[in-house]
Amino acid sequence: MDETVRNGVSRRDLIKAGLALAGGTALAGLSGIEAKAAKDIRIMMAGGSWKDWVSKVFAEPFAKENNVELVWKLGLSQEPIVMAQQRRPQWDVIHTGQTRAGQLGAMGLYLPWTEDTVPNLNKIHPSFRYEFLAGKCHTPYGLCVNTKQIKRPITSWTDMWDPEFKGRVAFPAWGWIGDEVFHAINVAFGGTSDNIEPGVEKFKELFAKNNCRIINNVEHTRQLLEAQEIWLCPYFGARTEQAAAAGAPVEFVIPKEGGLSWIWNTAIIANRPQDSIELSRKFVGSTLDAEKQIEFARLTGYPPTNMEAMKNLPADLKKLELSDEQVELLGKLQRQADYMTMFAYRDQYAERWNKEIIAAK
Repeated sequence: MDETVRNGVSRRDLIKAGLALAGGTALAGLSGIEAKAAKDIRIMMAGGSWKDWVSKVFAEPFAKENNVELVWKLGLSQEPIVMAQQRRPQWDVIHTGQTRAGQLGAMGLYLPWTEDTVPNLNKIHPSFRYEFLAGKCHTPYGLCVNTKQIKRPITSWTDMWDPEFKGRVAFPAWGWIGDEVFHAINVAFGGTSDNIEPGVEKFKELFAKNNCRIINNVEHTRQLLEAQEIWLCPYFGARTEQAAAAGAPVEFVIPKEGGLSWIWNTAIIANRPQDSIELSRKFVGSTLDAEKQIEFARLTGYPPTNMEAMKNLPADLKKLELSDEQVELLGKLQRQADYMTMFAYRDQYAERWNKEIIAAK
């Protein structure tokens, strides 16, 4: 999906805004942008249910309260547009996770989040705060286990290599989130961001000997889990609960080596007009509000990052409450990653994955 949507704007207004995309690269139209900069907030996002939830809980109320319009740029992998537009960016915020935020932030494309510029930032648990992003929620990620087919306890990432589960194990596609999951497990096996040999050797074995399958997205994973075609795979905690609610005999496990957690929010794009930047800071600050995060948690099934929200979860959301020990375990592996090294070698690592692991299967 790749589309631009403006809420409540005429065709004439859209043309005046100068939005002319060509081949997913730089926007050519520039006239009138700065004059209207603080009159709308321009949001880049993948779309789907997350866009609907972000719009309902955060964006629409913010637009109404501040008398501004919403402009959405929907589509996957929009970082190249941010790079192409670095001198005259046309978008205010981009929905992302901590890895991509850290990479593009280090390049000067995103603005840092500081307590004196972003409202409510001081209320966010330190585990969910990064230099260029703080989460409006986080997404616990570990192993999804079919408890009907697997009778013994599952406690470790290494359980995926058990020959007993041959042909019933799956791993996320590299271009989805497989790259980050691979790097985390590589750390668990003794590797680093610039030494992926331990991970490469282990995953060669997983695919060649244990007939590991590829899962392409959350919906594809859930279909295979509900059909019981796969019994063990890396997956999100809330998505595991959704599959269980649909009848799949599954449970979520945080491996003893550590799990993962993506810290989702909208990074603030640098080099925009100052009044637009101020509006963006105010917007992202609203996503850190305790009550709004509780509302968002109810829709998504993911825990809030605001410490007040976590301590005051209503009864129907108490299942989302996490201890400090659990929070530390979920962030353990990703915080050891060197995001810029991963970024610098991303093409080489993707090529090795495809040639040495997938093709060699």
